[in-house]
Amino acid sequence: MADLKSQGKNVAAKEVYADLDMNFKAHPITGDLTIKKDSDAIKQSIKNIMLTNYYERPFKPSLGGGFRDLLFALDTERRVKRAQRKIKKTIEDFEPRVGAVFPQFVIKGNELHVTINYNIRNGMPNQEVNMTLQRAR
Repeated sequence: MADLKSQGKNVAAKEVYADLDMNFKAHPITGDLTIKKDSDAIKQSIKNIMLTNYYERPFKPSLGGGFRDLLFALDTERRVKRAQRKIKKTIEDFEPRVGAVFPQFVIKGNELHVTINYNIRNGMPNQEVNMTLQRAR
């Protein structure tokens, strides 16, 4: 935690979220791995959860969003609503730093555009992640 000071007295503590950058790039000066902080770290985490398939992570078979499966399953409004509830529950279960998750889908031809709106707990409201899935064949 980083302490915020006012006239030499601690008045508040700001929680800093930090994760390794999944690109594994070296820092240009120190040579260490780069770090994503705060909203960028949470955005990366949500993308990782959504792009992980079930049974892909050892010892956590229920972790994952099943995002790739959605491309073939959104043919009715009922299935779209069910998929939105599933994504919301998955993110709220596996990413404790966010709340008020609201996913939206737009289907254009063979592409699925997903926008996930969320609020960071004890932080910035109105954040969003955009992802696009496209059929390979």
